Amino acid sequence: MGASELAPISIPGTSTTKVSILGKETIVVGIDLVDHIARDVTTNIPASVYIIVTDTNIERLHLKTLVSALQNALDQNQTTTDAKARILSYVMPPGESSKTRRTKAAIEDWALQNKCTRDSCFIALGGGVIGDLVGFVAATFMRGVPVVQIPTTLLAMVDSSVGGKTAIDTPHGKNLIGSFHQPHRIFIDLRFLQTLPMREFVNGLGEIIKTAAIWVEEDFDLLENHPEQILALSQGAVDDPSSAEVQLLMRVILGSVRVKAHVVTVDEKEGGLRGLLNFGHSIGHAIEAILSPNLLHGECVALGMVREAEIARHLGYLNEVAVGRLVRCLQAYGLPVSLEDKIVKQRAPGKHCPVDKLLDIMCIDKKNQGSKKKIVMLSGIGRTYEPRASVIPDDVIRKILSPSVEITPPSKPINVQLKAPGSKSLSNRALVLAALGEGKCRLHGLLHSDDVQVMLDALQKLVGIEYQWENDGDTLVVTGGGGRLRVPSKEVYLGNAGTAARFLTTVCALIPKTGEKVASPASTIVTGNPRMKQRPIGPLVDALSANGVSVKYLETKGCLPLEITPNGIGLPGGRINLSASVSSQYVSSILISAPYAAQEVTLDLSGDAVISQLYIDMTIAMMASFGINVVRQEGTNMYTIPKGVYKNPADYYVEADASSATYPLAFAAITGSRVTVTNIGSDSLQGDAQFAVKVLREMGCTVEQTKTSTTVSGPAALKPLPTIDMEPMTDAFLTASVLAAVARGGPNKDHTTRITGIANQRVKECNRIAVMVEQLAKFGVSASELPDGIQIHGIDRAALRTPEGGVKCYDDHRVAMSFSVLACAMPGGKRAVVNEKRCVEKTWPAWWDALSNRLGVLISGVDVDVDGEEGDGHAVSSTKATNELHLRNLDETTPTALSDATIVLIGMRGAGKTHAGRAAAKYFGRAFIDMDHAFESDLNTTIPDFINTRGWEAFRTEEVRILSQTLAAHPTDTVIACGGGIVETADGRKVLTGWQAKHGCVVHIKRDITAIASHLDKDTTRPMYGEDMRGVWDRRKGWYRECSGYECVTVHQPDGTEEWGRVEKDFTRFLAFVTQRKSTRTLPGGVPNPPAPSFFISLTAPDVTPILPDLTAICAGADAIELRVDLLASHEEEYVGRQLALLRRYSPLPIVYTVRTQSQGGKFADADHDARVGLLECGVRWACEYVDVEVGCGDGSEVGLTQALVQRKGHSAVIASFHDVKGVVAWDDANVNMNVQRTSTHTGSTTFKAKYDDLAAVGDIVKLIGRAHSLEDNFALRRFVASLPGDKPVIALNMGPLGQISRALNTFLTPVTHPLLTTAAAPGQLSVKEIHQFRTLLGTLTPKAFYLFGKPIQQSVSPHLHNAGFEELGLPHHYQLYETDDVNEVVEVVRRGVAEGTFGGASVTIPLKEAVIKSGVVGMLTDAATRIGAVNTVGVGEGGEVWGDNTDWVGIVRCVRQAGVELGKQITANITGSSTSTTPAYALQTNPDVKTIGVVIGAGGTARAALYSLQHLHVDEIRVWNRTPEKAAALVEQFNGGVVVADLTALLATTPESGHTTRFIVVSTIPAAAQDAAAFTGMFRSLATSPSTVSEVTGVVIDMAYRPLYTPLLLAAQATEGLKKSWTVVPGLTVLVEQGVEQFGRWTGRRPPVEVMRGAASRGYEGV
Repeated sequence: MGASELAPISIPGTSTTKVSILGKETIVVGIDLVDHIARDVTTNIPASVYIIVTDTNIERLHLKTLVSALQNALDQNQTTTDAKARILSYVMPPGESSKTRRTKAAIEDWALQNKCTRDSCFIALGGGVIGDLVGFVAATFMRGVPVVQIPTTLLAMVDSSVGGKTAIDTPHGKNLIGSFHQPHRIFIDLRFLQTLPMREFVNGLGEIIKTAAIWVEEDFDLLENHPEQILALSQGAVDDPSSAEVQLLMRVILGSVRVKAHVVTVDEKEGGLRGLLNFGHSIGHAIEAILSPNLLHGECVALGMVREAEIARHLGYLNEVAVGRLVRCLQAYGLPVSLEDKIVKQRAPGKHCPVDKLLDIMCIDKKNQGSKKKIVMLSGIGRTYEPRASVIPDDVIRKILSPSVEITPPSKPINVQLKAPGSKSLSNRALVLAALGEGKCRLHGLLHSDDVQVMLDALQKLVGIEYQWENDGDTLVVTGGGGRLRVPSKEVYLGNAGTAARFLTTVCALIPKTGEKVASPASTIVTGNPRMKQRPIGPLVDALSANGVSVKYLETKGCLPLEITPNGIGLPGGRINLSASVSSQYVSSILISAPYAAQEVTLDLSGDAVISQLYIDMTIAMMASFGINVVRQEGTNMYTIPKGVYKNPADYYVEADASSATYPLAFAAITGSRVTVTNIGSDSLQGDAQFAVKVLREMGCTVEQTKTSTTVSGPAALKPLPTIDMEPMTDAFLTASVLAAVARGGPNKDHTTRITGIANQRVKECNRIAVMVEQLAKFGVSASELPDGIQIHGIDRAALRTPEGGVKCYDDHRVAMSFSVLACAMPGGKRAVVNEKRCVEKTWPAWWDALSNRLGVLISGVDVDVDGEEGDGHAVSSTKATNELHLRNLDETTPTALSDATIVLIGMRGAGKTHAGRAAAKYFGRAFIDMDHAFESDLNTTIPDFINTRGWEAFRTEEVRILSQTLAAHPTDTVIACGGGIVETADGRKVLTGWQAKHGCVVHIKRDITAIASHLDKDTTRPMYGEDMRGVWDRRKGWYRECSGYECVTVHQPDGTEEWGRVEKDFTRFLAFVTQRKSTRTLPGGVPNPPAPSFFISLTAPDVTPILPDLTAICAGADAIELRVDLLASHEEEYVGRQLALLRRYSPLPIVYTVRTQSQGGKFADADHDARVGLLECGVRWACEYVDVEVGCGDGSEVGLTQALVQRKGHSAVIASFHDVKGVVAWDDANVNMNVQRTSTHTGSTTFKAKYDDLAAVGDIVKLIGRAHSLEDNFALRRFVASLPGDKPVIALNMGPLGQISRALNTFLTPVTHPLLTTAAAPGQLSVKEIHQFRTLLGTLTPKAFYLFGKPIQQSVSPHLHNAGFEELGLPHHYQLYETDDVNEVVEVVRRGVAEGTFGGASVTIPLKEAVIKSGVVGMLTDAATRIGAVNTVGVGEGGEVWGDNTDWVGIVRCVRQAGVELGKQITANITGSSTSTTPAYALQTNPDVKTIGVVIGAGGTARAALYSLQHLHVDEIRVWNRTPEKAAALVEQFNGGVVVADLTALLATTPESGHTTRFIVVSTIPAAAQDAAAFTGMFRSLATSPSTVSEVTGVVIDMAYRPLYTPLLLAAQATEGLKKSWTVVPGLTVLVEQGVEQFGRWTGRRPPVEVMRGAASRGYEGV
């Protein structure tokens, strides 16, 4: 279509524009249109009633304004004879879950009840859900009435509101029932976008990008070049309608709207052309079906666009330039481009999109042609391959969607020519030089890959470059910024792009000052993905810091992320010293930016061997091409870089990537083919260009090379290379290694190839040398590491093995491409799988296309397997990225726990390794291997027989062999339990210490030796030791410590009773901590981040056993428990370990592990230094969440101790502490002399500032304790804390009575005591209750009012429950009844209380649970409240936003989990006591031997909460019964899950399955008065009469009705003969209390005093 066909029509005298669709000027686009909308609608669409339908979110923002405007317009238009039109409003819940038949019927019934007739007009005010639904209502109401679309989201503006498609969803899919019904008007008012959340705004931009990509390249250019301006309106950066930013946004919206209007006009009913608008939707909708609601529609379509563009590239319709542009444009707006994108991982954690499931969902796409799937194919930016969707075979779709590829070797040699992609090294350098230069530069042959896309995006943020594409994307025209730089508005995220990270760090240092805008950030954050955060950048940062650049590490020292703060002048310049022994990219980084330094730069690389000199020379040569000539001082490694500005050449040609060219050339070598790479030859600047001549020719290949091309013909047999130094071409060593794997020709009899000079490859995307050794072994090829290289022992290719689990690439493009070459040598019938196929996008995005289409290799898509339920499973193939090999070079004394490395358990027999290991494996979804069983299986004998026949020595030898073999075969996702004597031999210890050094995942399970002896007396399955067990333990305990990084002390009950279930729970909690992914954003154990208040309870008991029954009460309100080791009755390691284990058994709170010395106010002897060090090391080995280490209180050795602990602390946080017991250290300089005069014995620094600096250098948390001599000391303390930088949490207090005010003012981890403790841990220590009371008096804790809204409520126990909790914690709040059935009263109370700052929260009961949502008083609804459709909990968030939740479902889940794993014990009716259940929190984890069936009785409002809770628990099946089956069916449809059972007696029907247990969770939601005791008795007896299931069925019965305490349903469950002990019954009062406890925690942010609250509720219940 031509430009004239797209031209919009401007409205004279206004800022609005009309767009024609289907021959009518129906679409109006502008800003501030509300008054225009009202006039236009009332004038041109006359009606007796205007029905505005919106949702609760839009109601509070825009409904009142629109109603007022319509009313004014009607008043102005009305004549005396006219009957005045009515305006009605219908407000519905927001979200896709409301787009149902039920909602449609409700709107229609409401309209009929309000006497709306055929001359009505519907107005859809909202997003796509409102538009689709209201459009369908209008299409069918009275056989069709007018509808006006007023979209309020960007997605609706450019998509769903235009075109007349209306629909509702069904359980079978989205938009499957609807009609075409064109709106009379579509008003697109950009002002609505200012209230749209940024994520929703970006969601709509995905649709605009899609339209530009298929139709208008000019619009795509605008989107590509101006992301910050287009986002400005939504970000609040602009408000003026005439601003350039608003006009630019208006232009791209208009462009998208008029394209859709044109397509709809030509093809209204989607016969062909309109299908083009579904670009990205075929795959995107399938992804959305799985990842919704976590991902929005536009985000899923973005993912679909990229995949569909890749299909077009694979089929040869689209070049990789266009794919790269599309990806880069989407990324610029924060849209995801891959399922591995961090956006997807953050928003849909744990969810997986199996390829088969995606293909199944795609089968029901409306565009399909029978069974053939149709997808829109691009042929370039702005055009499509066909004017309709194209038929695409399933195998092609699978190939693109699959995360892995299976490679079938070619059947015969070929002769082919191809081009390699542009050089990554040259592309990155050229982009930076052109961006910093002046003028335009045409870059030809640029690489289009992840790395280059990352670089271009970052330069756009930093420099604000403008660029455009020519020659169908082959040429990039860059307009440089001439060195003008700015602090970007958001972090610079670089993925795993090492080159970009290093180059741009120095570019960021050039920024002289922050931006002029008020909101401009003060510094630049440079960050990347987890692997990038491990790659070194320290030498570059050291050099820049020494030169005066402000660079700060935000996480690990020496690695990203970095914070670079402008210093006013940029890079100072002058002499810069740099170590270049790790990476030449450090050198190139400074070289490239040096011309813009404040002074001329002299770069000195002296002192270390310079690596990759060729790449430094390449940088210097390129700088000369851009007008800056670097001078190297003769005979030195010193370079002088003059000041200046790069002058961009008119054209710059990027040659092909020499490293990438090695792969097709190696393909020729390994298959005997002839391959010519036409764009790399002898004139190349790159070191890897020597690969063909220096490697392939030496291996027997015929090599022909011109200045610009290279041809390789493979030999009959490759020859090994006895030794080759590949330092000039290090990246190519991987290619050489896979060729060496099958190199056996020539005179070299041992067939060994030795490659050296590649030490830097250990710090690339992964430890490449280690990875090559590991992955070659999977093919049956033996290789080993050299100090600076690798040696490979070539084998006959007929002996190559299929790699089990596929090749693991560690997200490294060169690993993937190298092993794809080796896969082409597999012998007949064998194939190889390469996982993580997308990693090649870093340098050759179309590699798999080239391998298939150009080199003739058959490639098939392979998906990963998922074990477990969707969202909770884990990939069991080797595609899951891990870190263990990246850590090979860490110091062996630094254990590092990794989340997926195999965990090895060691310890004495009888310690519980098998019990704990099997439970942990089950909980974490891992395989479990018992080495005793593995031994017997491997040797086909029993251990006693083997020892009797062969002896102990042979047993130990075989035991070590089998362990080594098992670790090699199962390096990840496994738990291995070793025999107790594995440490007896040096070889066994070597295996374990080696594993620990590399992985940090060897755990010693430790149990009291006496308990072990008692346990083993009952075990005759294994031979006894033949010697005293204590002697065996004494011999082994040192070895166990030597071989392990962690130690888990297991205990049974204090009375000695064995309870393995509790041991298993304890161990899974222990492992969950030590194997978690490390985070710098959260504190260990869930302690709130400052400034949120937190406490730890300081235990002072010499033995914790007596206080265990009261521990829950003691810990109420606290966030952690301090174990004061120095106050324990014994400091023996076994005693301390048991005390710690008991605390963990009885409380979920994290541990603060403290050994306080006498000089610091404790009881531990200062002189017993070694013992204290040993105990602190135990705290780390025992994985205590916090370890308190004293610093600055002795001879200085404690600083070294703390540093050593930091090196091996794992996830523990070190609290570096100092206690001024004598009160001689001042909080500020003004009090120094005064405090010194108080004592003459103090030496050292006399201010806490000096102490803080010492502590902050080594601790994660700083703890400073002084002594108050006056009230002024407390004020000095607060001034001191306010002066600190704030980068680390600080605990700062004064001891003594005068210091108590400081305890009330300290907010982070304030130490507290409790009345149930006999003594306080420090003078002046207060309880949580006392501190809250203190804060109330100080005015820092404001009293809040809490309410119960509803009617009738006089018998409620909630006031008893909550007020008891407030009283127990000293909170100044009050909970009261507010009996009303008028929601307007609720709105008034809440809004007034929020405005006054006195409203804390509320419970909501009938009849207001749904009305509260519709009232608009709640600004934010949780997913639970939205899906359940009712609010029972209201609270106030930060900024005063009122949120609504439904905690009924939480109460149900808590009760289910408390019911026990076996669900066979009864919760006591007296809720003041503790549950008799011993259930761990993981009771409903997936168990293949147990089938869990959820049953809901009733179909009212509470039934929705019950259904939501059962879905949350991931039960296997849900059944619903109601007296009215139609209501049950509606409930099932709403939640898209469950079956309706009409016969009550069939509700508990089971199917006998061998070896399986059926577990029921029955939730009744009908009032007790409506329960039929006889019917329920019959229901349970129907189960009892089935003898095949009596012993196989357990269950829990929960009744939501709580009067009487035991309802007819519960009594029927208890009384059923034969199953009495199999049913746990839970009264409704218990559920009420549990959901109330949840409310209390959310309102107050404090751990509720559960027992006190339960007791109060029980007393309140009995007293009513």
